[in-house]
Amino acid sequence: MGVNKIEPILDCLDSADPDICLSATQYSILEHEDAVDRLLPAVKKAGVKLVSGAGYNSGFIAGRDRFNYVDVIPKGMTEKRNRINEIAKKYNTNILHAALQFVLAADEFAAIIPGASKPEQVEDNVKALNEKISVDFWKELRSEGLIYEKAQVPN
Repeated sequence: MGVNKIEPILDCLDSADPDICLSATQYSILEHEDAVDRLLPAVKKAGVKLVSGAGYNSGFIAGRDRFNYVDVIPKGMTEKRNRINEIAKKYNTNILHAALQFVLAADEFAAIIPGASKPEQVEDNVKALNEKISVDFWKELRSEGLIYEKAQVPN
């Protein structure tokens, strides 16, 4: 199953025995607290893996003027995106690369579908997965409260 909310996955776990679910908007570097608290423990307990279908919040992380497939940007989200990108530059990376690695750092995610509309975006996605991002980058994001304290980050 592939859904844009946490609740259908949680409901599915109660009434079926899926192997994998596509999680299309509820876990990203910008928005992950609810998934960390509710979704990830539930799928771990059920032995279910997740595939992320929206690690860029439907393009918002890449600079689009929409968030999770709607044109209304949640309050403070633009500032959060910009601050993470500023910190990323300090560590010679960017928010797109960090976003992919962040999602895959969670044990419950088996894969990510980052999306791309141009060949160079595909190439950059591959580069992002192989880039070494400093542990200090993740520590700084956490110390500034930009990443939830319970969220897994790359080592």
